[in-house]
Amino acid sequence: MILAVASCLSLAISASAANPVNRKATDFRDYDRTAWYAEAVSAAVDNGLLYGKSSTTLDPNGDMTRAEMAAIINRSFGCYKTADISQYKDVAKSKWYYKDVALAVQMGTYNGRSASAMAPDAPISRQEAMTVVARALELDYNAYAKTDLSKFADEKNISSWALPYVRAMVGTDYIHGRTKGLEPLDNITRAEFAQIFYNISRQSGKETFRQLDTPYSKRCAIISLKTSLFHLVFAAKTVVYE
Repeated sequence: MILAVASCLSLAISASAANPVNRKATDFRDYDRTAWYAEAVSAAVDNGLLYGKSSTTLDPNGDMTRAEMAAIINRSFGCYKTADISQYKDVAKSKWYYKDVALAVQMGTYNGRSASAMAPDAPISRQEAMTVVARALELDYNAYAKTDLSKFADEKNISSWALPYVRAMVGTDYIHGRTKGLEPLDNITRAEFAQIFYNISRQSGKETFRQLDTPYSKRCAIISLKTSLFHLVFAAKTVVYE
């Protein structure tokens, strides 16, 4: 059922952090206002996307874990329906991220690293992060199938399963690569993740989305977005699965 809606969702994450309301990036001692990430991270903190690791540290250069990213994506897209994840033996019900992993699996943004392991505490690689975001946005992978990745010297390092998602993320200009290339197998940092969403906010409206006929039981929400910096206004279409 496709519903035309206009609603705003604030992007937020509480993963492993206790963040007071209305914090600024400059409140954290390890935030560098001269760094390449300064604008994106400042926007992410100001708008509730990125929380500090403590009251004084933001850890912008630290790795983001798979569970932390799942939490951001779920809350950003209003996911509410969980999947049975009992097959993943490394996701304990006592962990803060148990529900977030179940939500991410239901939404279709996350798969396990094997049939029985999710590796929620492991850092998420750059190609995995691109895959999760591309799936969440439901980008049209066929539309970006001819995206030229030859400008990246490490193009050959991209895993075959990740290629459609990486092409889509590069094709939409959501990700620009590092100095040495895309570095798809390296871990994504918290600052880099903030930069991706900053890029999304600036590029929104130029994307090509897939037309979906996914069964209602498959996902909790599939959203085409129009954004205003880190506050998503869903005006195009929202597919809600009961």
